[in-house]
Amino acid sequence: MSNSKKNSRRHSRKALNAINEIREEYPEGIADVTAIDKYKRAWLQSKIQQMRECLKKVWFPSKPRWWEPLRLSRNKTAHRMEDFTDEEFAKLCGDLFANIQEIAKNLQDNIRHYQQKNKKKRKFEKFAPPAFGTESERAQLVDAMEDAINPVEPKEEKIDFPKNTYSALAHDVLSEILNHENVQEYAHSHEGFSENIQTDILEWLKKTNDQLKKENPFTEEAAFIEQQKKRTAQEIAMDISAEKSKIRYHYKRLPSVSEAQRGSIAESSMDFDFYKNQFSTQKKIIKKTDIEEEIGWQSEEILETLRRNFIANMEKNLLDRKNKWEQECIDAARKQFLEALYKKIAQFQRLEKLVSPFIKDLGYLWDLSSRPFETSGFEILDSFATLLEKDESLQELAALLGKQSRAQSVFEKELRDKVVITHEFHPKPAYRGQVMGVKYSNDIASILPSELALFKNQKTKKLFMLKFAQKQLLSYKYETDEAVERQETEQEELSAEKKEPKGPIIICVDTSGSMHGTPENIAKTVTFALAKIAIEEERKCYLISFSTEIETLDMSDFKTGNALEKLVQFLRMSFHGGTDATPALNHALKLLKENDWKNADVLMISDFVMQSLSDNMAKEIDSEKEKSTEFHSLVIGASGNKTAIQCFNHNWMYDTNDSHAARHLAEQLYELKM
Repeated sequence: MSNSKKNSRRHSRKALNAINEIREEYPEGIADVTAIDKYKRAWLQSKIQQMRECLKKVWFPSKPRWWEPLRLSRNKTAHRMEDFTDEEFAKLCGDLFANIQEIAKNLQDNIRHYQQKNKKKRKFEKFAPPAFGTESERAQLVDAMEDAINPVEPKEEKIDFPKNTYSALAHDVLSEILNHENVQEYAHSHEGFSENIQTDILEWLKKTNDQLKKENPFTEEAAFIEQQKKRTAQEIAMDISAEKSKIRYHYKRLPSVSEAQRGSIAESSMDFDFYKNQFSTQKKIIKKTDIEEEIGWQSEEILETLRRNFIANMEKNLLDRKNKWEQECIDAARKQFLEALYKKIAQFQRLEKLVSPFIKDLGYLWDLSSRPFETSGFEILDSFATLLEKDESLQELAALLGKQSRAQSVFEKELRDKVVITHEFHPKPAYRGQVMGVKYSNDIASILPSELALFKNQKTKKLFMLKFAQKQLLSYKYETDEAVERQETEQEELSAEKKEPKGPIIICVDTSGSMHGTPENIAKTVTFALAKIAIEEERKCYLISFSTEIETLDMSDFKTGNALEKLVQFLRMSFHGGTDATPALNHALKLLKENDWKNADVLMISDFVMQSLSDNMAKEIDSEKEKSTEFHSLVIGASGNKTAIQCFNHNWMYDTNDSHAARHLAEQLYELKM
């Protein structure tokens, strides 16, 4: 999907925001533009321009009828520097307000047309609880979050968050996350990371809402208040004013939670005694006998007012305490969520650093970053990356391998354009004091005195008039030379270094029992480093693990997490058995005969505690050397078979018993580099 279509919904929403602001300010349109002061006029022009800039980037399934006149109007006015005249401004406002209802409807339809591609966001928009607003408001919340992380043009026109509790919470949490270290900059360049941040926030909001509903301690109190709304003023007055009443006792017990469960929830601050007294004063005895008495009321109107105030005070008291409780729960959940999220972000960035060369789409790593390396298998990559960072000589070894690192520079001839700048001098008119000669003209101010004398003599005056008409009067010529720069393009032949593509790498790794310990770490670290470099540089890479048998891994088309897991599995293989390099070298030589691998370099990493290579094997290696194939060896330890080592073009020694082994290896590498 093109960026235009992908962001069309957000551009539509920004345009609709500007339209709604204009409609709110001028609900009936503008009858007389001259009655608007310059400040409101400037504001209106700004909003119209913002709206039109957004519309320019909106992708409509079919162009609405108002599109073309509005586009032409924009093209005429978008780049003008002077103010609009009253007539132009009236035309601009007329075009807008004549179509404003239809524009708003088309934009709303366009927002609904372009659904979210992210499944989690789309599910939130359609099925999130009513606490998050209408479906339109939920879609606006998603768009506002996207625009806050990576705004589309015009950036100064932001998409507002809807006006409800959870949207405000989403805005605050997202702002805090984006201000944390380099998160916003990182999110700009990592779309999958940005998407996962947003979906994590939305899922946390839904989880928080569910938790508040489930743990709400005010359910019974709210139900009790709803019951009181259904009762008459007389019924409430009788209950609350009774001297011994279970109902009055229940009022004073609000909220209906036990002391053990209450925690920080405050008790009701309602002044029930006040209402008891007020209701009691309204009582009057109508008839009294020895057995019972009939109660009446002083004023039905006052009684009803007391009822309304009593219920309203209970509701306000409930709402205040509930809001305080919810805010405490949200603050605690927010702190816990952010702590977990920041750890997840740090883990994700570590994972990305390790595996980004192997995977094109890093989105799935977000889920992996929620659990420790130990359970995902990536701890081995982490440990090898740490070893590699500490040992610069190993980095240099990895960087030197491949055709590009050792090939002699090849130069080829190429033609390039060269711009040559020269200066020419051209005459131009100058001040009158600078006479350069004479010329013919009819310029009275510059004619020679001898010509002017013709005019003074009656006999020659007609001749003067004839020469004037024919522009044949001798006149002074005033001019100077002006330097003019002239550019010409020429071609020149240069020798340029020809860049050859970097060659494939075949790595044979010794996994025999003698490699256990430090040799194992060195071998796997170099293998991991070379694999990363090969993928980053889009070079083919083939791994061969050998002891008495071989295991292989072709890393040429690493695109999925499954391939990365194969690399992890390859590097985690146990070391066992004896050492036989022949099967590994046979497999490498077989690969070199294939088109995809014929220009490969071969590296063997081993302690070379093995038998000498057979004569046939040595001859085949020499034959490939003649084809410019390079055979490298990294010898770990000092007990290797020298005869086997001599079959390779370049040999690096890494003595595990030498504390300066890394420095010695670097020196060897430097000599090769020279």
